[in-house]
Amino acid sequence: MKKQLPLLLHLLLWLGLLGLSLWVHFGIDQLDLPLSWVAMDVAQTFAFHLALFYFNWFVLLRILAKGNVLGYALAVAATLALFAAVRSPIEVFQITQEASITPKIAEQIAKHPSMLDYKTHMIQLGVMGLMNIFLCSALKVTGDYLRTERRRQELELQHTTTELDLLKAQVNPHFLFNTLNNIYSLAYQNAPSTPDAILKLSLLLRYQLYETNTPVVPLARELEHVEHLLDLHRLRLTQPELLTLEVHGDVSGLSLPPMLLMPLVENMFKHGLSTAPMQVQVCTQGGTLTFTTRNRIKTLGGTSENYGGIGLQNLKRRLELLYPGAHTFSCRQEDQDFIAELTLTRLS
Repeated sequence: MKKQLPLLLHLLLWLGLLGLSLWVHFGIDQLDLPLSWVAMDVAQTFAFHLALFYFNWFVLLRILAKGNVLGYALAVAATLALFAAVRSPIEVFQITQEASITPKIAEQIAKHPSMLDYKTHMIQLGVMGLMNIFLCSALKVTGDYLRTERRRQELELQHTTTELDLLKAQVNPHFLFNTLNNIYSLAYQNAPSTPDAILKLSLLLRYQLYETNTPVVPLARELEHVEHLLDLHRLRLTQPELLTLEVHGDVSGLSLPPMLLMPLVENMFKHGLSTAPMQVQVCTQGGTLTFTTRNRIKTLGGTSENYGGIGLQNLKRRLELLYPGAHTFSCRQEDQDFIAELTLTRLS
């Protein structure tokens, strides 16, 4: 349909001009010319204007496209001079023949002898040809601009989609690396919870491999994935009750991009003190989701460890691409606790 649209627009343009020409002949002039004469006049007028229009479209505008403005102006001037020079004798001959059969035209010629003046006709035809050129150029330039803009938007969308896929792909190995380290620690200690940890990991990998290939997933399914991740980390904690997940509000009917919340949870484990409370809180109200993590900051040599890394950088970039103007993300420190809060609006 898109390929047929320019052809349809051209067809509508020429049908409109044809209607205008017929209206001029029958509605305004009212010269009582034979229909064959009117048809001949309209046909020769359209033939010349079609030739001028598409000569400019396919030939002259290529000069302008190369940035040669002066060359285009000179080519247009030469084309218009030829157009007027060829058409003016035809116009004078046609008026002379029409005057021989229509008294009204003969009377007008007697009152206005300039009707048979070649110079006058060349000026008039030159002006009409210039209007033709302007219309053609405007349509061509506008069409080219719209096509270029559409291609730019398509490329931008393709680039954004590719970038999102790469960012999501970076999340998965990062998460897997952290989880395998946890399982290694359990296996090294001959912990009886190692098989459970492997089972939890298999559930997480199943989710990532088979359920995250869509733009969005149900929020309830994503939170189930978060719960599996928390269970996996509880296996290595001496006080698993310190790790909590609270959900407030109705999560049904809401969706979000898969693996979007994982960087916050992972960074909480990476930088949080395992002997202090680590809290994850989910609040929903209408179409707004607020996801908050809170943890005690580890200290190295008496100074707090920097919070962040590739996970959070990826999260910020994904938020910019997925929720422009529809999200807030903040990190703050309260005493020895670090709080990260993500708010998403307009969730479907």
